[in-house]
Amino acid sequence: MSPALRRQLQTLPPKPGVYTFFDVKSEVLYVGKATSLKSRVPSYFRKGNGLSPAKRIMVSRIVRLETIVTINELEALMLETTRIKSLHPPFNIVMRDDKNFLYIKVALKEPYPSVTTVRRLTKDGSRYFGPYVSASTVYSTLKLLKKIFPYKNCGNPAEKPCFEFHLHRCLGHGTDETSREAYRKIIHDLMHFLRGDTKDVRKELEKQMKAASAYRQFEKAAVARDRVFAINKLMQQQNAIMPADVNVDCIGYATVGSLAAVNRLLIRNGKILDRQTFLLQHVQDEKPNDVVASFMEQFYSQVTDPPEKIALPFALTLSPAFHTAVDAETFIPQRGRLKKLMKVSELNAAEFLRQQKASFEKDDVRLLKGLRELAVALNLTEPPKRIEAFDVANVQGEHATGSMVTFVNGRPEKKWYRRFTIKTVQGANDPAMMREVLVRRYGHAPSVIASLAAAGRSNPDDTVGLPRRPANSGTPRNDSWPLPDLIILDGGAGQLGVVTRALGKIEIPIIALAKAGHAHEPQQGDRERIFRLNKPPKKLPNPSDGLFLIERIRDEAHRFTIAGYRGKHRKASIGSALDAIPGVGPTIKKKLLKAFGSVAKIRQATEADIAKVVGPKLAEKIISHL
Repeated sequence: MSPALRRQLQTLPPKPGVYTFFDVKSEVLYVGKATSLKSRVPSYFRKGNGLSPAKRIMVSRIVRLETIVTINELEALMLETTRIKSLHPPFNIVMRDDKNFLYIKVALKEPYPSVTTVRRLTKDGSRYFGPYVSASTVYSTLKLLKKIFPYKNCGNPAEKPCFEFHLHRCLGHGTDETSREAYRKIIHDLMHFLRGDTKDVRKELEKQMKAASAYRQFEKAAVARDRVFAINKLMQQQNAIMPADVNVDCIGYATVGSLAAVNRLLIRNGKILDRQTFLLQHVQDEKPNDVVASFMEQFYSQVTDPPEKIALPFALTLSPAFHTAVDAETFIPQRGRLKKLMKVSELNAAEFLRQQKASFEKDDVRLLKGLRELAVALNLTEPPKRIEAFDVANVQGEHATGSMVTFVNGRPEKKWYRRFTIKTVQGANDPAMMREVLVRRYGHAPSVIASLAAAGRSNPDDTVGLPRRPANSGTPRNDSWPLPDLIILDGGAGQLGVVTRALGKIEIPIIALAKAGHAHEPQQGDRERIFRLNKPPKKLPNPSDGLFLIERIRDEAHRFTIAGYRGKHRKASIGSALDAIPGVGPTIKKKLLKAFGSVAKIRQATEADIAKVVGPKLAEKIISHL
């Protein structure tokens, strides 16, 4: 920690506010809020603070901070949300495309209030409804609502009727008090309808229809009838699933790889009124509780008509400012219909993520665009047709494994996937492990052999200390495999430097991705930085098809590696547990695993059950050892 930063921490006021962390290049790292700046901000730098890996990397990069004191924590919450949306700090969890939220605005200050759509809230005395995620849904809903409530959405003054006024589609014109009161009644019913109070509005229209018909005002009765029909059409897809007085939001959460999504089911008057799903960024290595809590505070600070209750998937720590702003009870459903609806919300979130990935992989146009963006960013002469990505996994050097995944034309080709058991590296040394994997993969390529010969190393195995293999050894050689157009390493600049030194002047472009929370490459948490040899790090636009493609490749390499590591670890665990028992050899071990499936199941079995497989004497030994 620099002396200047230490002095800043010592002079913070014990007041609510917003703080912003900066790195050495004065780029924003993180924006947060606090009830007391003096207490909250220094907590990042204390030992045992329980920060996530990504946040620990963030702290290591902080060189200065700025604070803004606010009147109360509620104001701090609103300011934090605004700054996150404008600055997009890489260590904040943010909602993708939240700039596209739509609100329905009812301009109550106007003599004849107009109804329009806007993307920003303004303190102008208007009533706002939203936010809404789907613009097309908003516009189609308003089109139908206009048949029910002929609201004013033109720019003409009240005394200058528009064209729709003559078609009885815009009643927001007139100068007398009677027409103004009638129009105010329309706006009043519209706002109740937008809040989900459809039952009372429909009853009122049916009452008007019957009254007009009784007085033989058939044209007026027909208008009311058409509005009732429109309401029925709008509501016919909504079935009551809860008691009529239930107004609740169900929040579901799902994550796949580096992506996460939150689904919001809006239940008003016992009916599902809407379903909204949000894609979240910067969630890698973050706890689900922190991700959902961050979403809640960002999103609900923009909600103009919050529910009475919010059902959560798990316990969250939400700030007092959140409860002040939302004024809704939060709870975790334990049973009944709401518990089932929570499951539905979670399934919606998971399905949204699946569709996001599937649509990208099946979309030839987007795949080609992503490959082209990658070629431009890396100064390649043409889009890379074949890409090979590498990753390694171990825990303190144990059960170390490496993997290679291959993508052709942007799609995974699993027949070219390979796993490598690390043979020469002792301890947790990821760069050395990566070096061994790549030399074993490319060490017999003609270009690599020529490069190593020029450097005075005649055999590529010398670079990693592997036993030299005679030319006629019969060992499969990987020089018969097609060479890629691009090599991707998961690990950052440290991995890149070690590998390129081992391979010499290889003709294949090699890049390394800085993984958030990586010990050797502390980055800004946005997982967008691409490292190239002797060149500054590169960032791809976020979001972009090129970024989505390399994230997809990196995630697949990580998944494949972890699957291999877990298999080795599981096999080693089973072997060590059973091999230590006298009298249990390979044949007995095979019988036990076939009968029970795992060591854990053997531990849970009774001595009598085990005796049925191996006999009573050996069963007694197994029970005593396990």
